[in-house]
Amino acid sequence: MATATSRALQKAENTGEAISDNLTHQIAALRKQVDQLSHSVHSYSDHSMSDLQHNAVAIAREVQHQGRAVARQVSKQANATGEAVRENPVPVVLALGTIALLSALVFTRR
Repeated sequence: MATATSRALQKAENTGEAISDNLTHQIAALRKQVDQLSHSVHSYSDHSMSDLQHNAVAIAREVQHQGRAVARQVSKQANATGEAVRENPVPVVLALGTIALLSALVFTRR
């Protein structure tokens, strides 16, 4: 009976050591995988940041280009409006008078 108990104890110790070794190897493998994932995420974020910066610069250039085009159009419209006012100022005076009258009515009611 003593030998059966000692065999059972020894078997349990061997099993415990095997489980401990197995867990140690699994933990080491998990650490390695976590390091690889961390490296991959870091690399991905670096590439994503680079892409984001590239896209931001491209958008800024496009906005700058479109802003110039809009400024040219506004300038042309302002020049055309200025000439129209010089040629016939009566409609402009009437429009400004109407706006002033409506503004006075709205603001005096409050």
